[in-house]
Order: sequence, then structure tokens, then C-alpha cells
Amino acid sequence: MGVFLERQFLSRLARPVAAPAVAASPPPPLPPAAKTAVAAGPLSVEGWGSFQNNLFPSLMLSFGTVSPEYLHTITVGIHHALAGKPYHLRIDSTLFSQPMVYTANAPAESFNVSPDLPWNFDALRQATQLLPQSFVIAVTVGEAAAQANLNCMVHPVNEVVSRILNSETGEWQDTSICYAAFVNEDHPWIGALLQGAIERGVVDRFAGYEFGRSSVVTQMEAIWEALAAHGSSYVDLAATSGDVPGLATQYVRFLDQAIRDRGANCVDGSALLASVFRRIGLRPVLLFKPGHCFVAVYDQAQGGNLIAVETTLLGNGSFAKALSTGNQELDSTLPNINTAGYSAVDIVVARQAGVRPIEFPTP
Repeated sequence: MGVFLERQFLSRLARPVAAPAVAASPPPPLPPAAKTAVAAGPLSVEGWGSFQNNLFPSLMLSFGTVSPEYLHTITVGIHHALAGKPYHLRIDSTLFSQPMVYTANAPAESFNVSPDLPWNFDALRQATQLLPQSFVIAVTVGEAAAQANLNCMVHPVNEVVSRILNSETGEWQDTSICYAAFVNEDHPWIGALLQGAIERGVVDRFAGYEFGRSSVVTQMEAIWEALAAHGSSYVDLAATSGDVPGLATQYVRFLDQAIRDRGANCVDGSALLASVFRRIGLRPVLLFKPGHCFVAVYDQAQGGNLIAVETTLLGNGSFAKALSTGNQELDSTLPNINTAGYSAVDIVVARQAGVRPIEFPTP
């Protein structure tokens, strides 16, 4: 019954289709004849962003280390340059840690470039609502200069991109690995939860896989009961701030937000439980089916079989019911993994691939 996500899964993840990355390294010298070319018109510049000028901090923060091209979200088009002559490009934004400055030889009279951008990752983490952001793009070639403004919409960091439409193939490509960034096994709140769970007497300590499958189930129950005692329960909150054609997104709260609100939707609750399960040494997996998410853990550190719980029953049902329902969900989900709308995110594999928790300041 168990499923293990191999690294090949990562190679099937989506690549940006709205603004493909273009190498920004200086091109090789052009023949002497080309260097004497005269521009056909006045120098001009334009810019555009990925996904119809929409920026998703969660995608950049979670997936940028796995596929750095997701950080190359702005493409600049330069027109009527002098082929073979140096051009100087500068982009300013309050989302940058410093202005982006780049110099190279123009490979042609008109060309596009997607340079490395000095993102201020703290600023991206602090994006909590849909807001416009301006990027001032300036280019100079010799004495000629041109400037343009690019206006993008920056989405909240809580808005996760789960699927991207490949316009060339018409197929939806899965990016659900981004949800692993909302699993935060290092969050300081977890320590207090575990202490409270021990005080309730279901377990006397958390030992991971040391005592086998039955111990794993008992530890899961202790955490479930501790969260229920805290007042955490299921809430149906999943709306996002704005629809973008070609993208499927989901609003996900950080662990401390879900705890503060004492409520979680199916993804919030699954990420919350996965955070605690991973903290005690278990190996959690987020499982997705159309319109739903739930969480499971392997019964062995190396893999083995999955033990699932239905997170929508948190605060509204017993652990035994959550376990029974979760394993029913598991039976209907596993045969369809990697078909449309179905996916599994093994947090261990995600961490090995470089998807780290998005840091979020506690209140």
C-alpha cells in the first residue's frame, strides 16, 4: 500500500511558461561587421512578469531553490540596441535587497533577457495581501537611454500555486511540492504542544519509530488529542485573493496562524499535523485528491505502509474515526497518484530536494 516519491517526481514538476528564463551571461563577441551596425530606431525597453504579471512569493520561496528559474520572474525586452555593443540594464524595486545592475554586449538589435534578481526574501515573506508592485526598468546603450515601468500584482505569501497549465501542451502540471514549505517542523510552538500531549497521559514520551507501528499510531493519537484539547477544529476557508488564468491556487495558513485562529482547512490541518509528526521523528506525506487534502505517515522510517488520518475531523470527531476515514481516503487515492488532481508530497523527499519551511514570524 505504501508509496514512495522518487526523485523522478521532481523532474515532472512545472516549469514557468509565461516568462521563460533566458541566460543573462555575456554573449560571445560578434564578427567585426556586426559591431558597426546602426540601430534602426530609438532605443526602447519593456518588461513583463511571469503568469500575466502576477508574482507568487510562496512559489518563489518554496520552489526557487529546487528550480531557480522560478526566481527569474521578470523578462526585459530591449529594442533598437547596437548589436555587439555594451548595454547597461538596471531594475529598481522595493522587493529587491538592492538595485539589479547588469552589463553585457547586445546579442542583436532586439533581444530578451531574464537576469538574476536580488529579491529581498524577508519582504516576500511579509506579503500578506494582494498589492501592486512597480519595477522601474532602465537601459542605456552609449549615450542613448530608455526607461519603462512594469506593474505586477504581488499575491499573499499564503497563496500556494498547486498546478500550472502548460500552454504548449494544454496539460496541467503539478507543483504541489510547494505545500511542503508550509510544513514547519522547527516551529517553536510545537514544543509546548508535545509537552501538553505528554501531560495528558496518552504517551509518556515521543519515540518516533523506536517501538514499531502500534507506537506510531499511539503517538499520532496523542498529538490529535492535544490539538483537539487546544480547541483546533476544521474550518472551510480556502478562498484566494484573485484568479489567474492557467494557475490553480489554494490559501494555506502558517502553523502559528492556524493555532492562533484555532481552526484549519484540510490543507492547513494536514500541514499542521505533518509539522508535528515530523518533529517527533515520523515521516509524513501530504496526499491530494480533487478538492481535498489529508495527511499520512509511514509506519517505518524507510517507507513501508502509510497510516492516514482525515484532518477535517479535527475537533469534530474521535481519533479512531479520523483513522478509519483517513485510511478509506488512502485506499481511493493511492491508485490514482500522479493522475490529474492526485498527488503525494513526501516531506523527506521535499526536504532533500531543497524545499525548506517558509519562516513566518510568530506574533
